[in-house]
Amino acid sequence: MADGDSGGTLTPAGVPGRRELEQRAGLWPIGRALTVATVAAVVGLAAVMVAVLAALGFPRLEPAKSLPAKQLLDVLKFVLGTVAGVGALFALVMAYRRQRLAEEAHRLAEDAHAHEQHDAAERRVTELYNAAATQLGSDKAPVRLTALYTLERLANDNPRHQQTIVSIICAYLRMPYTPPTAPDPAGHQRQAARRYRARRADTIPEEPVAPILNPHEERQVRLTAQRILHTHLQPSATAHWAGIDLDLSDATLINFTLTGCHLHTATFNKANFKGAAWFDRVKVDDFAGFFQAEVDGDAWFEEAEVGVAGFLGMKISGAARFDKAKVGGDAWFSRAEVGRDARFDGAKIGGAAWFLGMKVGGNAGFLGAQISGDVKFDEAEISGDSLFTGAEIGGVAAFRDVQVGGALGLTSLRVTDQSRPHILPPGWRIEPEEGTAGRVVAEAALGA
Repeated sequence: MADGDSGGTLTPAGVPGRRELEQRAGLWPIGRALTVATVAAVVGLAAVMVAVLAALGFPRLEPAKSLPAKQLLDVLKFVLGTVAGVGALFALVMAYRRQRLAEEAHRLAEDAHAHEQHDAAERRVTELYNAAATQLGSDKAPVRLTALYTLERLANDNPRHQQTIVSIICAYLRMPYTPPTAPDPAGHQRQAARRYRARRADTIPEEPVAPILNPHEERQVRLTAQRILHTHLQPSATAHWAGIDLDLSDATLINFTLTGCHLHTATFNKANFKGAAWFDRVKVDDFAGFFQAEVDGDAWFEEAEVGVAGFLGMKISGAARFDKAKVGGDAWFSRAEVGRDARFDGAKIGGAAWFLGMKVGGNAGFLGAQISGDVKFDEAEISGDSLFTGAEIGGVAAFRDVQVGGALGLTSLRVTDQSRPHILPPGWRIEPEEGTAGRVVAEAALGA
């Protein structure tokens, strides 16, 4: 583009003109730059002359009608030297401007190339997204597996898209699914035969029929989706997906595990866990919700670390292990049901813990548990023993209408403030200790 082109315009190749480059490089227009350079040279020369005269004591010069040839030659040399110096200054200014303009043009070209590459990469990612979404809707298990592996590769190569890809995988796992009880290849064959006859007759059903997935093949697809999540949500993974919000509400999960994974939030409300569920050593920075979730087998939360935990209405057919689990805030277990033992030995809860209406089919252990806030066991039902030896409660301890089929071991349960309105089962009381603390003891033991 010519120098006279208006600033802010671009050439057809997308390269800014001189005015635009000058503005981007922070340079003055050429006329102003040379004028300033000339003025600076004149001022500098005058300053040098004044300094020299000052050093000589400002000598008085006698006026002369004419100068000798030698002096005229010296004056001419001085004038020519001054002109040459100004010319050299102009050349230096022009060379500096050319260098700056060239660097700015090169930088803009690199930025344009980077933008083109970024746009091309985004278009490629979008194309792969669309292809994977189409493949996930296929009735063929190998095609759905290909979609999952495509999404996995996308997430590994594009960290900015990892949350979106996890959300897509979670959405797939939330789709309705009934695990097979026994092999039934006949049903899948009947479906294939029906479609074949429809194609041969060149007929279109009045209403589109959703594909009937083979439950045995679908089980393998879902196990693959679960494995991908478990693999990349572990901090030790080669390609770790960090800061993920996992939402598997209403999902049907098969022998699900997140052992050792690190998440931002985890939501499993009304999820149906077929088989066992492993959450040991899992770390959730914010909230973990299991409201009305159901686990057919055991549930393991040993050494788990959660910001706030909600297990209201959760049903666990087997045992529940929360040994050494850490909850930074509140933990809700109200109306939760555990088929066998529920163990909270060594658990630490930073806020309140609600166990209102909780039902435990076996023993309930809280040995050495530490709960900073209130503990509510009102109307809890425990079929076996309930042991709180060495446990500590920072807030109010409420055991109103607790039903225990075995032994109720509140001995050595410690409250940090015995003046609070604690509610203990009949036959138990708080014995004051040093300071505000108190320890729960059996009244019969006191009487003895």
